[in-house]
Amino acid sequence: MPTRSSGETVHLRVRYLGSGPVVWTGERANSGLQDGDEVLHQGTPFDGGETFDLALVARPGSGGGPVLSGPFAHGPPAGRFLYLSWRNSTGPYARRLKLSLEGIGWDLIRTSAERGEPLVALVDDRAPRVTRGGVNIGGAHPVVWGRGDG
Repeated sequence: MPTRSSGETVHLRVRYLGSGPVVWTGERANSGLQDGDEVLHQGTPFDGGETFDLALVARPGSGGGPVLSGPFAHGPPAGRFLYLSWRNSTGPYARRLKLSLEGIGWDLIRTSAERGEPLVALVDDRAPRVTRGGVNIGGAHPVVWGRGDG
């Protein structure tokens, strides 16, 4: 396990399958992985979606498990997540998906580092929904982190 001060770099890849929210007045430039300053970072397009590559730093938390930090990590230490966001052309968010980082433990981090491969999460969002009032449904989106196709 790394020391508290040094940390260990964790490479992540989010593969998003979908075309964005149902109700949205933005363009591709108004979507992406959201950092702590609310800047949206576009991914790399692929057939049917986008891929987002990022790195975070893992340090031991109070219970010994990893706490991930960096410009894309949001939330309290025990409940960190990523935001995949879409902003309307007028400024407010049309939709934000919370992608939990809680499933990432030391074993996955070590395996990823040993193999030189990022941890991958697939976000299948090909059937986005809205409420009866026409508001996009966002919030927590289930993800499983593990080995991917590299």
